[in-house]
Amino acid sequence: MLDPSSYTIISSLFPRLLGFVYFWAIGAFFFQIKGLIGSQGILPISDYLKLLKMHYGKRAYLYAPSLFWIKWSDRALVGLVVSGILVSICLMWGFYPSLCLVLLYCLYLSIVSVGQDFLSFGWEGFLLETTCYAFLISLTPVPNLMAWICINLLLFRFHVQAGAVKIQSRDVNWRNHTAIAYHYQTQPLPNTQAWYFHKLPLKFHQLSTILMFIIELIIPFGIFLTDTIRLGVFIALFGLQYAIWFTGNLSFLNYLTAILSTILLSNAVLSSFFALPPQSPPPLYLDISITIISLFFITLQLMRLWHHFYRNRQIGRWLNWFSSFHLVNPYGIFAVMTTERIEIIIEGSEDMHEWKEYLFYYKPSEITRRPRRISPYQPRLDWQAWFLPFSDFRDERWFQHLLFHLLKGTPDVLKLLRNNPFPDKPPKYVRALMYDYTFSSFKEKKEKGWWWKRTLVGAYSPIISLKQGH
Repeated sequence: MLDPSSYTIISSLFPRLLGFVYFWAIGAFFFQIKGLIGSQGILPISDYLKLLKMHYGKRAYLYAPSLFWIKWSDRALVGLVVSGILVSICLMWGFYPSLCLVLLYCLYLSIVSVGQDFLSFGWEGFLLETTCYAFLISLTPVPNLMAWICINLLLFRFHVQAGAVKIQSRDVNWRNHTAIAYHYQTQPLPNTQAWYFHKLPLKFHQLSTILMFIIELIIPFGIFLTDTIRLGVFIALFGLQYAIWFTGNLSFLNYLTAILSTILLSNAVLSSFFALPPQSPPPLYLDISITIISLFFITLQLMRLWHHFYRNRQIGRWLNWFSSFHLVNPYGIFAVMTTERIEIIIEGSEDMHEWKEYLFYYKPSEITRRPRRISPYQPRLDWQAWFLPFSDFRDERWFQHLLFHLLKGTPDVLKLLRNNPFPDKPPKYVRALMYDYTFSSFKEKKEKGWWWKRTLVGAYSPIISLKQGH
């Protein structure tokens, strides 16, 4: 059962494993953050903070809690990222884990709160919420019972909500169990294995979908049963994450979920590999404090779970109070499965006759370029570009800013791209086209070296120039 004294090994290791996730979550910004939200970036922080202050007044600090309210500059931005990398390394070493978790929560929340479109993914909040509960169990050698229930409830809720949203969406592809047949090709950033798995028979994809539903909706109930059953649950949950990781690039999400699943491993399983940590009772005041805080979080989680299935306006208002701090988040991705892959291709020109293509680092572009493995690294610009076909160009402010920076030749933004076809001076005109991408066949890959086939769909944006009238 959920006896914390049987899980002291993993509770001592868990914060260190979380340090690995933070190393990638924050470290990836070292190469991207200035181009994304720096002073010469696509969505500058300074503009965003001014807008929040103008709209919300003093409430802006709560709406977007961030250290950048104290001081904002490119140097502060890079300094925060470097600090996060160093603290994550300290956490992996086991150096003052409770303190490191607090620091990492504050640092990462500071980035997420001002990251705008580029930090709007579900795993941002998932990492922050996990950190809160990891902090509670790190305070004592033997986890407090309520804190231990709290983090186990998060693992349960994450999987059940992930499965539930797929059914609640009423998407026909989830209901007829064919969704995964599309997923390998239409996911944001496929890898090499996805190309091969896409070729497997439909029956395999249907069975995979059914198994996924079983793992997400039924297996998690075993979290609250015996240690032996919990081990079986771990194998199922970890196996699901490995399968998703093996065939895709979902940032650090699979790593984080797999690491959270390790809380199911008891001392009986791990004692052959790790020594039992010393166990001493915590001070009474600390134990009582952790219990009260954990009960508060358990209540919030149960409210979130209830609100997921039975919408309640009052509960929604309560939960919104904590949304800015990502303390209890809604979960569930790919609620509706995308069945076609439309890619936005950016081109520049000097004369509007000859057009040259800008190339992203990892987003599909050349049809002969092999899809690559990049997780847990997340190229934020490539990821955000995947969502463009689902909305109108006029509604995508960040993309308009990107095209503007290409016309200006802004160095920090150009570093986010793999190839700039205008290295000497920026083009006079840019445009964005829509292409329908599909995986090639075995024959096409063997004879022509194609990994993709693409067909022009039409224009996504008008031709844009810095000159008036274009």
